[in-house]
Amino acid sequence: MVATLRTLEGQVTQPFIGGGAIGLSSAYYLNRAGYSVTILDDQTPDQVGSCSWGNAGMVCPSHFVPLAAPGVVKQGLKWLMDPESPFSIELSLSFEMIQWLWQFRKAANPTHVKNSANTLRELGMFSRSLFIELDQTLNFGFTQDGILMLCSEEETLSHELSVSKMARDMGMDAIDLDPEGVAKTETGMATDLAGGVYYPLDCHVNPVTFLSAMKNHLTEQGVSIHHGMYVTGIDGEKNRITMVHTENESWKGDHFVLAAGAFSSKLIHSLGLKMPLMAGKGYSVTMDLPTQKPAIPAILVEARIASTPMGSTWRFGGTMTVTQRSRKINQRKLHAMLRAVSNYYPDYEYDWATSLEPWVGLRPLSADGMPYIGPFEKYPNLIAATGHAMVGVSLATGTGHLVTDIVSKRRPAMDLSNLRPDRF
Repeated sequence: MVATLRTLEGQVTQPFIGGGAIGLSSAYYLNRAGYSVTILDDQTPDQVGSCSWGNAGMVCPSHFVPLAAPGVVKQGLKWLMDPESPFSIELSLSFEMIQWLWQFRKAANPTHVKNSANTLRELGMFSRSLFIELDQTLNFGFTQDGILMLCSEEETLSHELSVSKMARDMGMDAIDLDPEGVAKTETGMATDLAGGVYYPLDCHVNPVTFLSAMKNHLTEQGVSIHHGMYVTGIDGEKNRITMVHTENESWKGDHFVLAAGAFSSKLIHSLGLKMPLMAGKGYSVTMDLPTQKPAIPAILVEARIASTPMGSTWRFGGTMTVTQRSRKINQRKLHAMLRAVSNYYPDYEYDWATSLEPWVGLRPLSADGMPYIGPFEKYPNLIAATGHAMVGVSLATGTGHLVTDIVSKRRPAMDLSNLRPDRF
């Protein structure tokens, strides 16, 4: 994405790179601040291939533990031996993947979690408040029902209770639930579980509705959105980015926002910029008018599945395959995910989902589980807004507001030192 300030003499339209939830949110706040914005998006207008489109739609400040955390590497190695596990790596000998794996392993420690948790909590709460404000204008069906963390095993529940304590110590609401407490909270479907945790401040939205509402509003406000635009090069001179090239056109701008998800690091490689980023392949399915559906969104913890009721539909998704951008569906993992839902909701039947068309997307995974938000030191007019992993929709509005703070040279709404794109 590129943005320039409107002047009395007229407007100069200039592009963002990426039109998912992060790109659209950044465009919204920049446009509101008086900047002329153009979005260059490589997706089709329906955005089905966008990482945001198939997202579970959770707006979850409770997700303050970064992906790179103690125990993750050990658990990941165990899962590599199981072809139906929710985690895998499509190994390659590329320097990009080796570097990412090494940096991720280094970051998976208690000190990193302690230093990162408050940043993620603050960004999550900030984004939540902006969603509430934005829904009053655009009315995209933002729902404040909370989110459940559901555990089928006592060992996992013990870990989740330690996280909920950490949440309360940070000033967040977190309610620990025994099996009876889960049943009283989840009224839509029966459960058979060890227990769980309820985070009442968490919310959810249908990402498809959100993307559509944002696009319609931005178009009405004069923002140009170009689909099917593949960026082929970025020009930099001295300490500034000057131009972005697509297959048939070139775009100038005062500021450039990099919100291209899992493809962001590849686009800036020729500029000599390092921002370790891999793709995390995942799947989701959406059931229209299911026989039954949960009342409350939930994370099915052991299975690493996100479950979200969205109006008359029920969407659930999961799996994480670290890849260099392959979208090939692993049918065995997909069907293992579909079966695993019954471990949490006994009335769910595998046949409800097996005939549905799965969605596959690539989440942008930073090397330490923290988003990349901020300007690059070498090119201060290039602002990163990527690396949000599974919580891109959740953190979209907060990220977009921070991008506008940076471009406008305002003091950012929060400390960005843990999110710098040059931190590696």
